[in-house]
Amino acid sequence: MEEKTLYSKIHLNSASSPQSSYQMRDNKTFKMKEEELYSKAHVAGCIKYVVDKESDEDVELTANDKFSCNLATMLARDKEVVAVNLKTYSNSCIIYISKNNAWFKEDVEYIEKIQIYLRSISKYEPMTWFEALRKDETSALCYEVMKYCSSKFDSRYGKLKKDLIDGKEEQHVKSFTEYISNYTKNIDEEGRLAISQMCCFYYKGNKDKNIPKIFLKHIKEVGSYVGSFINITDCACNQKYKTLFSQVKLHRLNPDIIHKPICSWKSIIHKLIPNSKTYQGFKEACLNDRIISERLIRTYDSIERLDLENINKHIYLHAELNIVSNIINQKIKTRSFIAVSKKCCFLCELYIKFAQQQGYNIVISGAHKKIYHAWKHPDTIDVTFKRNSQTYILKELDQIIMEEIKRYIDLRSRSDSDAGSVDSHIIEDIDDFSAYAEFKSIAKSE
Repeated sequence: MEEKTLYSKIHLNSASSPQSSYQMRDNKTFKMKEEELYSKAHVAGCIKYVVDKESDEDVELTANDKFSCNLATMLARDKEVVAVNLKTYSNSCIIYISKNNAWFKEDVEYIEKIQIYLRSISKYEPMTWFEALRKDETSALCYEVMKYCSSKFDSRYGKLKKDLIDGKEEQHVKSFTEYISNYTKNIDEEGRLAISQMCCFYYKGNKDKNIPKIFLKHIKEVGSYVGSFINITDCACNQKYKTLFSQVKLHRLNPDIIHKPICSWKSIIHKLIPNSKTYQGFKEACLNDRIISERLIRTYDSIERLDLENINKHIYLHAELNIVSNIINQKIKTRSFIAVSKKCCFLCELYIKFAQQQGYNIVISGAHKKIYHAWKHPDTIDVTFKRNSQTYILKELDQIIMEEIKRYIDLRSRSDSDAGSVDSHIIEDIDDFSAYAEFKSIAKSE
């Protein structure tokens, strides 16, 4: 009893000490800044959804990087975003994987199967992927990939079919259909695996020709499944990597999904536009812009809720930042490539740039420059890093919001016109083109 009383006294004294009071004030300040960050992310995402043109980083990918890209393709289903980071050791490798949403039983079982298949394939005698394709484990892996990724495949193939229908008189479409006719009379009667294989090999042979980029992009996306399978199998069968993959471990990172209160749209904008008349004019300009108005409704549920305080919003840690957070928590400053099934958003790119400035050699392959309001700031163990990154991102959001406000004021001062709308390396490594019959035989089991 005496020990409990003594502990209680010490605890109370500690709580009333200057250091503890400082920590409490510091934590309160941080929480206020965090609420401000999420609130401004919601505002900026509505009035400036696309910050800039999407970018492709000029990155020279290593064999490990390409493997990570291939695996990210094989792990992404439907509209999910998956990130992959591979770490190699002397006789094994760990592959960290994360996604935006929760892991379901089907995901866990699929990942376990991939791990088992990779270990089994690594035990083959050194051979090419074409030779490995005749083995039971590789055929099974191929089947599992196409089954798991079927929804995303169908969505991608739907875009390609639209290209074929809309541009049937175009020369690039005729060239593609002529190529396909060498293998099948009707591509729609083929299975997903066979379709992916044909697109994979067509892209490989025609990617440098004068063909519309969007059309090539759609072909590449459909062919990426077979491309990923070929490259991963080839890697696992390679004598150089066999030891690593015999002990490969796929490690799932837990998702971070929470609800957080945010300040009202009105309070954020009003602090930047104190004049009520100017504020009202800016608000009306936003509401009169169809695209911004739709985003406001989608983000805040209704126009009437723009004035409401402490609205609880669903936010989540993006897949790539889950891996970045894991790297920072482990203080890994050697080169770390993160493969993502979709390009990074603007806020993820900002966070990674800040990490790079702190000495973390994190590499990504591009960003689409869009602001997603449901974005979550990572909870790193390093509190100083967390606070400084928060400040860094807040400054960028302030600048974006202020630029849009300034643009409105400048337009209003020049004319009475409206402000206008805000938004007014998988296949390359394949050398063999002669495996259609092999893939087609596996496709029959789909």
